[in-house]
Amino acid sequence: MADNIRKVSYCPHCGNRAPQRLIHIQKHFERSWSVSDGSESEPTPWSTFIAVCETCGHLLLYDNPGDVIGEKDFYKCSLVFPLEAKLHNAVPEKISKIYDEAHRIKEIAPNAFAVQIRRALEALCEDRGVDHGNLQQKIKELAAKGDVPPVLSEVSDALRLLGNIGAHGVDESVHPLLAYAVDDFFRAIVEYVYVAPSKLRDFKKQMNKYTKKKDEDT
Repeated sequence: MADNIRKVSYCPHCGNRAPQRLIHIQKHFERSWSVSDGSESEPTPWSTFIAVCETCGHLLLYDNPGDVIGEKDFYKCSLVFPLEAKLHNAVPEKISKIYDEAHRIKEIAPNAFAVQIRRALEALCEDRGVDHGNLQQKIKELAAKGDVPPVLSEVSDALRLLGNIGAHGVDESVHPLLAYAVDDFFRAIVEYVYVAPSKLRDFKKQMNKYTKKKDEDT
């Protein structure tokens, strides 16, 4: 039944746009809560599509809210595994766009990936108001301002050096394993600068909302 259903889409496993073959549909229910007061709602029907990338052979999971009407829902559902490495919405669009482009080539072109991450670092520095000097100087100024702690300043400088290797290295190149480390380190920097402060603000708003409702109820 499902074996004949295919779509062409991006595979985060191998970095290709490739045919993906649907092999199973799993129906279940998801717990849900009200955004306004946190109360639990009735379980919501949900469907998970299990597919195989026909280029690399890895599994992909897609979610579709509600009960499946038919296999055609496979064409419009959302990928949940492996997650595309989208940055948090607190990250400025310019940085996110560069990172999205970088992540799509991480598996197939580690050198180019490192160069793109270096570009993303440049964009981060400019967004934080540091727009003069070379990247090494910008990173030092970010640390001096307290925008990044010393350990992440060292990490940023390491990413800068790897970006240089990716761009100019003739006898050296960025090993695929290093590309994974570059990815992790860059996301740690972004988490510290943008994501954690945004999540903290959201948490405080939510706590204030619940506290206010509790006071009203009592």
